[in-house]
Amino acid sequence: MKKPFYKSWLFWVVVVLLGSIVGQIAARNKPDDLTVPSATQQAQHTAATDTPADQAAGNPSVSWESAIKQIAQSDTESAQKADAVLVLANNYSPSPEELQDFESQIVEEYNAGNYLAHIEDAEYMLVNLFKAAVVENIHSDGEPVRAFASGFSHNISNIFRGTDTVEGNSVKANEAEMDKALAEMK
Repeated sequence: MKKPFYKSWLFWVVVVLLGSIVGQIAARNKPDDLTVPSATQQAQHTAATDTPADQAAGNPSVSWESAIKQIAQSDTESAQKADAVLVLANNYSPSPEELQDFESQIVEEYNAGNYLAHIEDAEYMLVNLFKAAVVENIHSDGEPVRAFASGFSHNISNIFRGTDTVEGNSVKANEAEMDKALAEMK
């Protein structure tokens, strides 16, 4: 009499082999949210993910300066760095003294001709973008300081992202509006 197939050693070898193959295939096909993202996937994340800007916004012990330093030193693209700084600025509430400092500092940088002179210095550009965005967010439409900060932040953002050049027409148009706003501020 022949013994049943499930009592054969060959049957169990095949079962074990098939089980390990299925297990390996299942391990390779993990859902994306369970796998560790590759460097390419990390670079594709937007500013809405857990960036230093988000960490600083939710953690008052993290200063905006250290958050910007982390953003500037990250391996992400310039556009993503700028987006992260804008998120940080949108969630930031300066003291009245700090707001005045930001206003005077961006005006000083513009008047000195420095604000677009250090394009390769990511931290410098992002700090100025942050200050201008905070000033723009705090002031309402129609205020000359808001118009100035808006032109300032647009120019820095576009130059830093590489979507415009220092001699570009939109940069020059923004600077003309900034000069007009400065005249109104005096």
